Amino acid sequence: MAWIFQGNPHRFDVDDYVARYPELIYWRTPRYASQIAVGDRAFIWRAGANAGAIALGVVVEEPTPGTLVKYPEALGPDLWRSEPPNPNEPKTGIRLEDIRLTLEEGALSRQAVRDDASLAEATIITIPNGTVFQLTPPQTAALERLWGVRSFTPPASAEASEGERKLRSHYRRERSNVLRNQKLEQVRHLHGRCFCGLCGVDEHSRYPAALGKSIFEVHHMAPLSSAMTPVRTTLDDLAVLCANCHRAVHATADVERNYVKLADHLRNER
Repeated sequence: MAWIFQGNPHRFDVDDYVARYPELIYWRTPRYASQIAVGDRAFIWRAGANAGAIALGVVVEEPTPGTLVKYPEALGPDLWRSEPPNPNEPKTGIRLEDIRLTLEEGALSRQAVRDDASLAEATIITIPNGTVFQLTPPQTAALERLWGVRSFTPPASAEASEGERKLRSHYRRERSNVLRNQKLEQVRHLHGRCFCGLCGVDEHSRYPAALGKSIFEVHHMAPLSSAMTPVRTTLDDLAVLCANCHRAVHATADVERNYVKLADHLRNER
């Protein structure tokens, strides 16, 4: 089975939710609660003026009353822009595998989906009012093809895929343009310029103005791979690093120790 879970950005901050909780999200499931199963393919769909598919994932927790979900800290209750729904309403747990919030990042616009012959009659296109939409097998294959992934096969073992999942989430979230841009703007606002938190190189000292802004990446101070439960990332959890320092920090799996080692080394060099 495969499903589209739709969110209205006027009621709930969909973009912020998937950007800041890339390991696990919960979605309102007022329909199909008895049919959705662990292992089902899930697409997250943003409604409104910029409608389209913005994330790809898999169901890891069957629809459960919101007060009984395994990880209530991942519900994002502060992101509601209107009256929150009934807390006992069923929520489906979805492990996100890929997030694309903009067309530049590879999000699928509603127009692109509608223009596909296999998807033109999908209910998300023909009757878009709702929260959960079921996809037929041909529609699932077409949407996966547009997204650029092979047909989905659920992992044989959740334990076997756990470490790989967290590592993908770690790098994906660091590449999120939403968080990256917000962090860079925070640093510029506080210091008047953007610079690497380890080596100190800034966007003006060595590079042409048009190129200097592109050398920075956003690093998680506490790697997601060490988190035992889903956590929400804030800007205070992030550091701005140049590409060279960021690669050095991730040279081995011991990221936190590498960060400290590189910081000490660069401090002694000065």
